[in-house]
Amino acid sequence: MLESSKKKGGHQNSLRTLNNPHIDERLYLGTIEKGMLVLDAFCANPRPMTLAEVTEVSGLNKSAVQRVLYTLRALRYLTQSETTRQYALSSRALNIGNAYLRSNPLVEATFPLLLEANRRSQETVNLTELDGTDIVFISRVPSRSIMSSYVTVGTRLPAFATAPGRTILAYLDSKIAEQIFETSDVSAVAPRGITDPSALRTELKKIRAKGFAVSDQETIPGDISTAAPVFGYNNEVVAAVNIAASAARWTIQTVEAELSPIAIETARQLSKVALQYRRP
Repeated sequence: MLESSKKKGGHQNSLRTLNNPHIDERLYLGTIEKGMLVLDAFCANPRPMTLAEVTEVSGLNKSAVQRVLYTLRALRYLTQSETTRQYALSSRALNIGNAYLRSNPLVEATFPLLLEANRRSQETVNLTELDGTDIVFISRVPSRSIMSSYVTVGTRLPAFATAPGRTILAYLDSKIAEQIFETSDVSAVAPRGITDPSALRTELKKIRAKGFAVSDQETIPGDISTAAPVFGYNNEVVAAVNIAASAARWTIQTVEAELSPIAIETARQLSKVALQYRRP
């Protein structure tokens, strides 16, 4: 089932509102926004799509989508099947994501610390950042267990429904955190997840008091997750370290007792590195 990007705050945040409320319309290029909305449509629905399907997901009119699709195909960011006429991202689209990873010194500099946390915990360790209403996995050391959840670098999940996301929200300005929650798609989480604003506020207070967050199978079935915040310049939260464990081998209590301390210690070490690379 296709999901319109208008309903998925993490994929479209109007592209110009959530993190950039003061856009100078004299400099803003709506044409580029349309192109990015089409690309976001493929990110939200990672499979081949027809012109009509891209139009539905992007929220743009058919004529605009047709021109954008033609342009992206001509630039080799999209391919089109001669038989089904469906469009799909090409391997050239990987260039953008790979360039980000290569240009982000925090990813390379902190990878050894994630490796050490993985060795100590024997579980999957992730580094995540906030983007709009989502967290994005920007570095990952998977568990050797066959039951490790299928998440890759670049995966996006609703911030309010995940341990790393709530960890970041807990240390943001409360108004920003509430705005992120208000523009999120609360229907995307499991029944056990937090969907009430007052419950989220209570949870964020607990996270600030404890210094870490824990979530139990709220977005990924069978996954218990703990996370701690990474701070950069001026003590601003810039990321979160996340350790994900299988509910078949762990409980909430054992995760808090054994894995949360590793996440906290690793996050503190990463904060020292982040301070070197995130100075203005």
